[in-house]
Amino acid sequence: MKKLLLAASLSFAIVPAQAATIAAHRAIYDLDLVQLRKGADLSSVKGRLAFEIDGSTCEGWTVSFRMINKFQPVEGEPKLVDTQSTSFESGDGLKLRYNEHEFINRAAQPETRISVSRDGLDKDGKGEQGDPGTAPFILPPGTAFPMQHQFRLMAAAEKGVSRDDSMIYDGSDADKSFRAISFIGKRKAPGANARDSADADAAALSALASWPVTISYYHRDGGDTPDYQVAFDIYENGVATGLVLDYGDFVLGGDLAKLEMLAADPCK
Repeated sequence: MKKLLLAASLSFAIVPAQAATIAAHRAIYDLDLVQLRKGADLSSVKGRLAFEIDGSTCEGWTVSFRMINKFQPVEGEPKLVDTQSTSFESGDGLKLRYNEHEFINRAAQPETRISVSRDGLDKDGKGEQGDPGTAPFILPPGTAFPMQHQFRLMAAAEKGVSRDDSMIYDGSDADKSFRAISFIGKRKAPGANARDSADADAAALSALASWPVTISYYHRDGGDTPDYQVAFDIYENGVATGLVLDYGDFVLGGDLAKLEMLAADPCK
């Protein structure tokens, strides 16, 4: 997965942002290989993921993401993959801009630049890719952008709803959108998450409740097998811990290494 969707379930329209709160923050996670499946051809994976979110519903949301992984195959030389992206999503959910740079063994890959706009949440989204010769694309009405999806899941968690089925688009896979099926577990009271309570880096979360979340992502026109799955604990302020990134033939675990809460201007 390229974008960490910190995002359980609503069967109605997109929840207003005021139903949940996402705090501006910067989180860094250490990544390690936790499971190999048949066909993976890997002996080890180690990496780091950095995620920063800032903004508000009145100003819009800016998300910066960087993930660096060193893949060691069973035979041959290691492969270093460095993926960096930034995105902006308007607070009303009508506009999205996404830029991505990727480096493989320090060699730059083609840049991804995408913008999507729509006249209403119930309208088609018109998408454009920045590379010459690439065709525009259309997102179906009701497709959620990442922040919309996260707000939807957080509001669902607070209401005790346990399942969500949403169509989402984040720009990380060109013109492709995904069906995201999410499950939310029972609320954990403040201090009841044993892993984070014992972690000094998670001290800022000690007074907040959390929920376990699992999301499976399917290509819109795909079959019954998800392209990838993620799991994590989501806190009331939108911070995620205990990451599990399942790519099918291998699984990475992400432990919180650093958490910094950032100052943000409230909506006026």
